[in-house]
Amino acid sequence: MDENERDKNEGEGNKSADNKYREQATDFAKRTDTVQAGLEAEREVEQRKSDFDRAEKEGRSHSKGELPDDVAGTDFDKI
Repeated sequence: MDENERDKNEGEGNKSADNKYREQATDFAKRTDTVQAGLEAEREVEQRKSDFDRAEKEGRSHSKGELPDDVAGTDFDKI
């Protein structure tokens, strides 16, 4: 792939990124016991709950707050 193609900004709906994601997700699903991976992730979350809670709190501290009507578009001016 030449540099012009590699650096091309596809904008919203980036098809090459979508294709790459789908290929990698499909590959992961084919070679991994996804149920087992999910159970292991659940155990890790339970074991490290305080770490995850702290990370969530940190992330929310940067938020501008909840926008309950954001889907309707009526809260956009509050940001």
